[in-house]
Amino acid sequence: MEDISWSKLKLNKHEAAAKGTHIKYKLGIKDGSPITVEQIKRLKQDLNGLTDPDYNLPEFLESITDFDEAASWLSSNAYSRSAAFNLLGILKYPKGMKGF
Repeated sequence: MEDISWSKLKLNKHEAAAKGTHIKYKLGIKDGSPITVEQIKRLKQDLNGLTDPDYNLPEFLESITDFDEAASWLSSNAYSRSAAFNLLGILKYPKGMKGF
């Protein structure tokens, strides 16, 4: 398992990218726009004390030790939800036969 150096959690790059995709969703980022340090810190404050059973996002945000590196890594490796859903649609229906 590849360690992510900017988090206290032991995550591989796929787990961290999935959490980054969820962060982009929570922030309303629908394109390839980067995640900023300020956005991560604001989301961390907003989710403080809340539970997120699907992604455990508050615990993930609390584990970040280097916000600059986290923002850069997540921006480069996380997909926006719309891009992820488009990719899933392409993989499921490679010839555009969705609905048939």
